Amino acid sequence: MLGERRSKGAFYEGFGEGVWEEKEALEPASVQLSEHDKGLPVEMLPEPGVHIGSQEREEEKEPETQSDEDDGYVPPKRTVRSLQTKDLFFSSGRENREFSDVLREVQGYLSKEYSSLVTDTGSEDAKSQIRRFAGKYIQDHRISVKGMSTDELINAIYSEMAEFGFLTKYIYGEGIEEIDVNAWDDVEVQFSGGVTRKLDEHFDSPEHAINVVRRMLHVSGMVLDDASPSVLGHLSKNIRIAVLKTPIVDEDVGVAASIRIVNPQSMKKEDFLRGGTATGEMLDFLSECIRYGISVCVAGATSSGKTTLLGWLLTTIPDSKRIYSIENGSRELALVRRKEGKVVNSVIHTLTRDSENERQRVDQIALLDMALRFNPDIIVVGEMRGPEANAAQEAARTGVAVVTTIHSMSCDATYRRMVSLCKRAVDMSDETLMGFVTEAYPIVAFCKQLENKERRLMEIMECEIQPDGRRVFRPLFQYQITENRVEDGKFIITGSHKQVNAISDSLARRFMENGMPQEMLAKLLAVPEKGKEEV
Repeated sequence: MLGERRSKGAFYEGFGEGVWEEKEALEPASVQLSEHDKGLPVEMLPEPGVHIGSQEREEEKEPETQSDEDDGYVPPKRTVRSLQTKDLFFSSGRENREFSDVLREVQGYLSKEYSSLVTDTGSEDAKSQIRRFAGKYIQDHRISVKGMSTDELINAIYSEMAEFGFLTKYIYGEGIEEIDVNAWDDVEVQFSGGVTRKLDEHFDSPEHAINVVRRMLHVSGMVLDDASPSVLGHLSKNIRIAVLKTPIVDEDVGVAASIRIVNPQSMKKEDFLRGGTATGEMLDFLSECIRYGISVCVAGATSSGKTTLLGWLLTTIPDSKRIYSIENGSRELALVRRKEGKVVNSVIHTLTRDSENERQRVDQIALLDMALRFNPDIIVVGEMRGPEANAAQEAARTGVAVVTTIHSMSCDATYRRMVSLCKRAVDMSDETLMGFVTEAYPIVAFCKQLENKERRLMEIMECEIQPDGRRVFRPLFQYQITENRVEDGKFIITGSHKQVNAISDSLARRFMENGMPQEMLAKLLAVPEKGKEEV
C-alpha cells in the first residue's frame, strides 16, 4: 500500500506547473479530476461544478483509509492538481497585444532571469538561448500579437534582442551600400545603383533607436553614452558605423547614424562598363599604374564610388606583388586570394586601434612606419583624413607604390587637400609640401555621383614635373557632359568619356624602368598632347 501510495504521489507531481494548480484534496474545487480523467481530451472534460469519478474515488478511498489505520500509518495531506477553466484558453488580456509591449515584457523577463544573455549577445550560444527562452516565455504565457504568428513573434523578438531589429535585413541584404538613420522615425537606404529610398519601417521611439545602435557598437567594443555621444565603430570587416546622440542631436531625434556597407570585390570590370562609370581604357590605365609602381590617389566626395573603384583596382594586382594594407578601425578590403584552399598571393592586412590609453593606441602613422619594414611592393591606405597623409606621401617618395583615397572636389583640388592634411603633421611651407605630394602621387582619379545618382569616373589626371621644377596638370581622360536637364522631376544627364592627352615622357620613362612592355607603353603614348594647364 505504501508503495502504491507513493507511486500515485509521483504521478501527480509529474504534471507541468503551467497547467495544473495544486489544491488540497479536501478543498472544494470547480473541477476536480481523477487520475483516469486527467488523460481525457479537453473537449471531454465536464462543466465546472461537476465532480468527476466521485463513485470510483469513494470506492478507492475507504479501503485505503482502513489500511492506513491498520498499519498505523497516517498519510500526509496530499495535493492534487485541478485544471482551471482559464488555463484552457487564451485570456483576453494576453491576446492581440502591441509588439512593443510584448518586447519590453520579454526583455524585462530575460534581463531579470538571464542577465548574462542580454549582455553577451555577440556569441552564437547566447543568441540561440535568447531565442529559446523568449519562445518558451511567449508560449507559457500564451502571448499573441495581432497579425503575427507565434513563430513570427519569436523571430521578431529575437531580431530585436540578438540582432538589430528591422535594420538587420538591410544591413546584410544584397545590393545595399548605406543606411542613414536621420532620426528614430526617419530611415533611408541607398542601393548600389545610387537609388535612395525612404523606409516605411522605423524605430518605436528615440530610446529604442539608441538601444539598437548601442547593440551595434557593442560588437566593436564602443560605448555610446552622454560622455561619448559621438562614436565610430564597425559590425564586421566591411560594415562601419558613425553615430551621434544627445546632446549633439535633439532629444526627440534619439540618434543619428550612418551605416556604410562596403563590398568592393562584388564589382567586376563589366559592372563599371555596363553602368557607364568608366571605359575599359580608363580602368586598364589605372590598373597598369599600380601594377608598374605608380602611386595613385582616388578622390571624390562621400558615396562617389571611390572606395568601390579602389577595391576593384586592387583585385587586378598580380599574385607576385606583396601588398600591405592599412585601414582605419574596420576592414573593408578583402585582398587575400585562395586556390584549392591555399593562399596564392601575399597580403598583410592591418587595422588601426583606438584606445583611451595612449600606449595602446595604434594610428595610421605608426602602421605606415611599420609598413616599410615588411618589404611591400604596394601600400594601401584606406583613406587619408589627417596627419597620416604626410607619412603616406613620404612612403610614396621612397619608390613604393601607394594607393589611397581622399575626400576632394576635383583632381587639382586633391593636391591642395593633401597639402592641408600634411600641415597637420609638419610645419612646412605650402610650396614645399606641394612639391612633395605631386612627386608622391603622379596620378589622381576623381569620382563623382551625379544629380541623377549615377556614378562617373570624371577625370584621370597626371601631374607632370618638368626639368625646371614646374608642375603641369595634364588631364588624360575626362567625362564630358553634353546635356543636363530635368524632365518630369527626374535629372537627365548625357555625356561621354574621352581620352584627351597622352601620358608625359617622364611618366613613360618611369613605366619603362618599372618593367612595362613596349607595346603597352606605345598605346599610352599614342594620343597627341593637348590641353595642358600650368600651375
